[in-house]
Amino acid sequence: MVGCQESPSTQKKSSVPFVFKSLELRHKQADGSRDWDLNSPLARYELGSRVVRARNPEGVLYKENKPSFEVSAQAATVLKDGETVLLEGNVKVQQLTGEKVLITGDRLRWTPNESKMVIEQRPQALDNLSRITAKTVLFQQLTQEIVFKGPTKFERWKKQRKDSNEPSIVIRGRNGSWNLDSGKLNAMGPILGHRIVSKSDIPQQLTATRLQGNTKKGYLDLIKPVTLTIPEQKASLLAQTTRWKFNSEKIESNKPFTATQERSTYRGDSFKVDLARTEVEIPQKCELSQPGEQLRADKCIWNWSTEEVQAIGDVILKREANNQITRSDKLEGRIGDEGTVSFSSSGSKVRSQLKIEEAKEKSILSSKSSPPVQF
Repeated sequence: MVGCQESPSTQKKSSVPFVFKSLELRHKQADGSRDWDLNSPLARYELGSRVVRARNPEGVLYKENKPSFEVSAQAATVLKDGETVLLEGNVKVQQLTGEKVLITGDRLRWTPNESKMVIEQRPQALDNLSRITAKTVLFQQLTQEIVFKGPTKFERWKKQRKDSNEPSIVIRGRNGSWNLDSGKLNAMGPILGHRIVSKSDIPQQLTATRLQGNTKKGYLDLIKPVTLTIPEQKASLLAQTTRWKFNSEKIESNKPFTATQERSTYRGDSFKVDLARTEVEIPQKCELSQPGEQLRADKCIWNWSTEEVQAIGDVILKREANNQITRSDKLEGRIGDEGTVSFSSSGSKVRSQLKIEEAKEKSILSSKSSPPVQF
């Protein structure tokens, strides 16, 4: 039995790894097209375990035989002659075309035969304006899809993304996906977002059940019910499915909604919010209710910075006092105490009708007047 055993010197020699001053690995697909390359300036190969350990590896992923992504890290471990590749330390996966998205993390497990990469430590995906982070990120090379697992955060900057600056928009959700080819983006809810207008203002709040959209086309659809709260103006909006066009800073919905500002309530069949101009437009069937007054018009425009309100087209203003009814093509107003609006005419003809009870006899006074008229 002693004679059949290997000598200690033989075992020691077989366990000594091969050291390469330069390592180049190439992999091709079944049709002969290039799949991926991996290079390293220094590597060790352990023959018994079939493990390669490399420093500062750099690689290229190919799509349709053309470079698609560049891959780099501080260290790489190649298991079983390439069945699995483990990248560690400052891992980067850089898209070379299209949106030029950068995927980063501390640890990446790559299964080349499945064209799958999983980042489990501090994963994130970035472009010039946005950043998406999650607990785990899965990248499918063939479909060009990034899958986010666990709590997911979407951040967007107004101009160039800088980590030293606060993002203007932050949206949180769970378990999303982003296709780099098509731009389609999805995330499960509940969705909670906030928008920072200035450092002195309280952030505007946004909620939805989930979201879907397209980053190439520049929009996100917030799935109903949707709420938008503007704390500085004590205003809130309750809407159905709403589209946020983040490139132009506009929020739109063609479904009925209700908005409130303190004691005033707005309703309509649709709305358009221009965040840059701090303006809300109700393009169809505008209704405004406030203590003692109700207004209807074809269209309303509300600017929450200037606190100006316009009612346009077939305007009818009803007041409980004296059963007054005012009709006009256009009325302009300004938001005052407790969010109520005081209206006046401006360059438009106004017709008012009053009903006054005196000694049990009713008389109706009708008058036509030209502007300016104050109500």
